[in-house]
Amino acid sequence: MALALVIDDEPSICWAFRQMLEGKGHRAVVAPSAEEGLAALTPEVDLVVLDVRLPGMDGLTALRRIRERRPDLPVIVITAHGTMQTAVEAIKSGAFEYLTKPVDLAEAESAVARALERRAMSREVAKHQGESDLGGLVGSTPAMQDVFKKIGAVCLTDATVLITGESGTGKELVARAIHANSRRAKKNFEPINCASLPEGLVESELFGHEKGAFTGAIRTKPGRFEIAQGGTLFLDEVGDLPQPAQAKLLRFLEDRSFTRVGGNDRLTADVRIVAATNRDLRQLVADGAYREDLFYRLNVVSITLPPLRDRKSDVPRLVARFLQDGGNAGKAVSEAALEAMMSYDWPGNVRELRNAVEQSLVLSRSGAILPEHLPPRLHARAGGPDDEQARLLVERWLSEAPEGAAWDAVSDKWEKLLVEKALADAKGSLSAASRRLGINRATLRKKMERHGLRGEAEP
Repeated sequence: MALALVIDDEPSICWAFRQMLEGKGHRAVVAPSAEEGLAALTPEVDLVVLDVRLPGMDGLTALRRIRERRPDLPVIVITAHGTMQTAVEAIKSGAFEYLTKPVDLAEAESAVARALERRAMSREVAKHQGESDLGGLVGSTPAMQDVFKKIGAVCLTDATVLITGESGTGKELVARAIHANSRRAKKNFEPINCASLPEGLVESELFGHEKGAFTGAIRTKPGRFEIAQGGTLFLDEVGDLPQPAQAKLLRFLEDRSFTRVGGNDRLTADVRIVAATNRDLRQLVADGAYREDLFYRLNVVSITLPPLRDRKSDVPRLVARFLQDGGNAGKAVSEAALEAMMSYDWPGNVRELRNAVEQSLVLSRSGAILPEHLPPRLHARAGGPDDEQARLLVERWLSEAPEGAAWDAVSDKWEKLLVEKALADAKGSLSAASRRLGINRATLRKKMERHGLRGEAEP
């Protein structure tokens, strides 16, 4: 059940909205002026219905005040016929939606339902702040629940684990969670990125080298296997290991022994191997670029992490986690910003989302996170704030247009806006407006008549 604040000086409008809201199981508070409405704007309010024409403070000023106090709150603005420019200004000022008088009840019900749905999205972030997680891993989707179950199962064993998934999905977090919940938790967790090592130093880095093994080897150096003794060695990007290193890793997995570069003695290490890759190892095996026997040795237990685009319902939880990590657990996220994050496909996955949240924290300072605080790429499809407002208007008009008549219906809306704006800029002069639009006065008059617009009388 939601609480709506209706700010309108017309008793009939207030009554209609109260009836509609209560009929849907919601509550409504009514205020006849912007001043009284702002006084009634408590933290419990989930939605505001606001008339533009009010006694005293006007609705657009009130809208800006509401956005300052509650940037996460959806506001539905009501405008009179012939005031399309006001509607555009309201959308630009942060209104969720606008309705024209006389208000169509079905249209109002639809707008309220969509506004409350978006409000619920922003509340998701607040709801999940402070939740416990598994070593930073967050998710409630079936795919992530499967990941958690497998982590719980492999923690009880020393089985080798292969973690697969796109870059940025959190493979190292899974490896750390496995280590932290295993019997080896008090020993070293040693991560190494195989792709970052120069080919000539891979074996030395992993297995160590003896003094004099190569130019510059002035002393004996233990490798990562020795450093991780008793703990877990995490081989990230294991698909990038060169063939010689693949052979030595295979030997270790078979008998837990290895030799340092330049040495003859076989050494042993009690180390658990957890490997990860964003590459298709089966395809690499088929292409002859990866040892098939090593692949099967690594793939004892496989854990696959889903890309973020396939689990967008986890975005609010992840945002809450990143806010908490940054010491901003109480930070508000506007419904429009969260919707932008939910609409984006995140090719960089969770890592890219974390980056976006960190950027928004810097740009938003002490205020709520708004769409303009997010990276521009999240708005690339819209092309910018003005294009975004235009897109929202078109989406609304399309939803209202009758089947088979959408083109004419939407074109008429744009035409009315364009003619109305040209007349306003020309202070009602048909001659000036027609020159601006590049049409003759007779054509302009016809368009004005069709849309019920008036200009100054001219000879």
